[in-house]
Amino acid sequence: MIGTLGSKIVFETSDQRIFTFQDMTLEASSRWSSHEVALTKPKREYLGPGAKTLSFTIQLSATHGVKPRATLDAITEMVEKGNAEYLIIGLRPVGENPFCLTSVSQTWDTVFASGELYRATLSISLEEYT
Repeated sequence: MIGTLGSKIVFETSDQRIFTFQDMTLEASSRWSSHEVALTKPKREYLGPGAKTLSFTIQLSATHGVKPRATLDAITEMVEKGNAEYLIIGLRPVGENPFCLTSVSQTWDTVFASGELYRATLSISLEEYT
């Protein structure tokens, strides 16, 4: 097992199933305020850390033992319900707080004549939930 996002998404590779992510980007920031001062430059005030944001893509393929449509539905439901989940990679949490799934973009790469989704690409965006 590579890791998990909550209990519904398990990233893993085996001889039966390949379900991984790629191009993961984690962004940390800080919050600042600017105070205007007469006849001089504005004064900056540090307010604290900003919420971390994270994004990655997932390739879903029936060839690799994944059910693309069911997985799309489960992830879309997580986004729409506002679930906040811990992201665990290599038995270690990414950050000290859970992440809420803020958006998912779906590309249906291959659909069979019967309407069965065979391969899809997901782009997922998350934001730290405090």
